[in-house]
Amino acid sequence: MKRTLYIIIAAMLLSLPVMAQDARNRATETIVQDVLALVPIQNQADFNNEMQPLVAAAPKSITMLAAMLKPAAQRVNAKVEYAIHGAVAFAGTNDAYADKVREGLKQAITAQSDKDAKQFLENELRLLSKTEDVAYVAHKASTSYAKAYDKLVKLGGNAGKQITKAVKSKDHAMRMQALKFATANGLATDELAADVTKKYQSLGEEAKCDVLNWLGDNKIASQKALLTEAVAQGGKPAKAAIEALGKIGGEDAMKVLIDQLGGTNNAEAFRALSAFPTKLNLLEPLKAANGSKKVSLMKLASARHYTEAAEEIFRLAIGKEYTDAALDALPGVVTTNQTALTLGSLAFADNVKYVPKWQKAAAASLQTLSADDQYNEISKFLNTPKIENKDRFYPLLAATGTDASVSALEKIGGVAAIEALGTSTNYKAAKPLLDAAKKGSAKALKSYVNLVNSKERNLDNRSAKLSEAFELAKTVADKKDILSKLAGTPTRNAFLLASKQLDDKELGYTAATTAKEIITKTTEDIEYDVAKTSLEKCINIFKATGDADDGYAVDALRQKLSEMKPVEPYVLSDEEKAQGFELLFDGTNLDNFVGNKVGYVPINGCINVTANYGNESNLYTKKEYRDFVFRFEFCFLRPGVNNGVGIRTPMGVDAAYDGMCEVQILDHDDPIYAGLREYQVHGSVYGVIPAKRIKHKPLGEWSEEEIRVQGNHITVTVNGEVIVDGDIKEACKGHNVAPDGSNNNPYTVDHHNHPGMFNKTGHIGFLGHGAGLKFRAVRVLDLTKKK
Repeated sequence: MKRTLYIIIAAMLLSLPVMAQDARNRATETIVQDVLALVPIQNQADFNNEMQPLVAAAPKSITMLAAMLKPAAQRVNAKVEYAIHGAVAFAGTNDAYADKVREGLKQAITAQSDKDAKQFLENELRLLSKTEDVAYVAHKASTSYAKAYDKLVKLGGNAGKQITKAVKSKDHAMRMQALKFATANGLATDELAADVTKKYQSLGEEAKCDVLNWLGDNKIASQKALLTEAVAQGGKPAKAAIEALGKIGGEDAMKVLIDQLGGTNNAEAFRALSAFPTKLNLLEPLKAANGSKKVSLMKLASARHYTEAAEEIFRLAIGKEYTDAALDALPGVVTTNQTALTLGSLAFADNVKYVPKWQKAAAASLQTLSADDQYNEISKFLNTPKIENKDRFYPLLAATGTDASVSALEKIGGVAAIEALGTSTNYKAAKPLLDAAKKGSAKALKSYVNLVNSKERNLDNRSAKLSEAFELAKTVADKKDILSKLAGTPTRNAFLLASKQLDDKELGYTAATTAKEIITKTTEDIEYDVAKTSLEKCINIFKATGDADDGYAVDALRQKLSEMKPVEPYVLSDEEKAQGFELLFDGTNLDNFVGNKVGYVPINGCINVTANYGNESNLYTKKEYRDFVFRFEFCFLRPGVNNGVGIRTPMGVDAAYDGMCEVQILDHDDPIYAGLREYQVHGSVYGVIPAKRIKHKPLGEWSEEEIRVQGNHITVTVNGEVIVDGDIKEACKGHNVAPDGSNNNPYTVDHHNHPGMFNKTGHIGFLGHGAGLKFRAVRVLDLTKKK
């Protein structure tokens, strides 16, 4: 069947078009896992980029890696050992990190119980050891060590004989001190190596290992014969010799190491070959090998991304004897040359247990192509009538992250297509996932939540979408997951949602944790009474656990409560009372307004704006005004805020055109408004009279504004500075609309018609264009009453 499959795939491929060729803020745990996912790293630049954060995170990163080491017999340490050795090598040329890595190794050696793992770590420490570390590797320092070292220092370049003599010492620390001295002082030459190795056969096993390690550390190629012989003799020296040959490199060393694969020293040989300094020649050995050696060679080819072996491993994958091992190795060796073959094999695989592995292989073969080209290659098979198992291609299609893939999968529909969409990184997949969630798909809901949480940058939108998802969630686990994600969305609405769950026995603790995170991070106001009640409930929940961390949470919330105070209603100054000002908003209610009281919310003495763009999102005074002085204070909470004040405007229209005018409220300092026109800056009579551009106060600080309207004259003052003072009728030369009846009015700055410009009366309105703004102390003086 396998041979038939290969023939079918080949025949089908002949009918297809020829394929074209070709931050981060991470936790230590993430850094370690990222490195392990990439090793072995072939490119020097990539090696440096990955090792720098790894060693910077030492000693923790080193102890974490060392804790992953398993007994050598399990043969699973290659990647971990490569990462540790890479960190040591990088630190060896970067003194700023050497001490941290050295400390990590010392801690790891102390904690390690496996003898082979401990030996490996000690060998790595030796590469970075200072003189004072020699005693650490074996015994505490003593006078004899100090004297021996002093003697080496005095001899300097003539210390060779003393070093050779020290090698015969039965004391490990003494030997290491001498060998380390030779390395540090440029004495590790072929000549000294020859003298040292003359003593080799008479040395004990531990001393032999020290010598072999030293030869490898210094890449002394002249002693390859000894190293090869040591490999043949077996035991611990064989393992040390294998490591040394791996460091020295060369065709002869490669052959020796390859011969060890599949045998007693498989783990050591695999590790040495994984980090081999030059390119490996694995194809012929792979073809000739059998059994466990063949398996090890496939793993090695995959780890080294040895693409020359791709066709041979593919052949083994569609065979019978080595199918599992070959499929595991394929992702590391395939290129675009095998894309069509892997996709075809995926389509026709008759054993469903291998489908995920073929998918991984196909994905690996596609990875160097652009997303669009990946989509096109997959589509060739997806659109081939003779292929029946098309759902196997859905995850690959989704992985391209293209708009076309989202559209295609949405059109296909069905459980498999929606589940594939759940793996897409394209935010456009959110809509079909939400639609599926509304129809009862728990998987679609979870995928939707993850996508929104990772892709939606607007806090209000993310909070709203996660809240909607919460209402759809059926299980406690899903509700907890959404609540936990809302902790990273510090908005008032997210806090309110979490607060509603505090009395739920199953959700209470998660809700309390979320509420605590939000209240300590949010820049938004939350109603005093609501926040106080909710935080008191949180405190009771945390106190009930008796956990130490929850005790800290209690302290933090108590501190927050002590900082919160109920709002005192705003009152007019004596001067404004005498002038006849009317208080429109005293900080407690919106009784003097009509319109959108959901997007404009009185919270802690302020009108908090959460309105989206649209005429239906505006807030208007109940009364209509002719001539007036309108005063208020405003505060930007986020960059790029856009709002406005409608003057003499009917409700439900665009005040900039159908009202007398709109006075801009805009954070024009934000970079998103780099191309802003002069008549759009803050304070401008939109499209009619440009304002003098001011520099806004920092986010969170309050500014005062006054808008005076008398007849056709309007004056805008911000923080005591007049930025607009003009007559709208004069500004447009009496032509609020184009004389010729067209939509192009040459008399207005924006060249648009403003038919409501000469309105005699109308409402004053706050015109919502988005969230992130607060108003307070809103008052008005009706000048008409003064006449």
